[in-house]
Amino acid sequence: MLEIIHALFYIETIIWLFPITFMFHGLEEIITVESFITKYKNKVRETFLVKLTLTIKKNLGAKSVQLSISIAWILLFISFIAFMTVCLLPIGANFLLFTATLNVFFIQSFSHIGQTIIFRSYTPGVITALFIVIPYSFLTYYRLFELGFIDGHLLFKSIPLSILMVPIFLIGNLLGRKLIR
Repeated sequence: MLEIIHALFYIETIIWLFPITFMFHGLEEIITVESFITKYKNKVRETFLVKLTLTIKKNLGAKSVQLSISIAWILLFISFIAFMTVCLLPIGANFLLFTATLNVFFIQSFSHIGQTIIFRSYTPGVITALFIVIPYSFLTYYRLFELGFIDGHLLFKSIPLSILMVPIFLIGNLLGRKLIR
């Protein structure tokens, strides 16, 4: 089984799959966000977590077009990181930035699972989080550790950078709100 994974998933392939997996995840959210907001706007029980989740979703882009701009912004960022990582691979790429971005992608998938638990129903992004983002992330971490591109020290070092990336990603949400009114 591991031989098949090694044969199919060269590190370059795994790196280039990052923007692709993000795009599938983003498309699920774009396609479903408006109907989700409409469905739950007046139907949910009034708990703090439900109100908070709906407020965050509205602020991050309640319309598909707003969310599309945000996702395009993040896709550009992820694609640039993937491109630079693959280009620098032959001369000893540093995987700190790639790992930090992967951390954000991986951790945010659990927010979709949490939202699904809160709403006790489907929420935008949960299907791809479960069946694409989490498996891709595990495969990527596994291969990066196995090939020696990252270790526990680099993973730990990437956490503060991951936190600093969140505002960069949120710029896309601001663009979506400002450009589409």
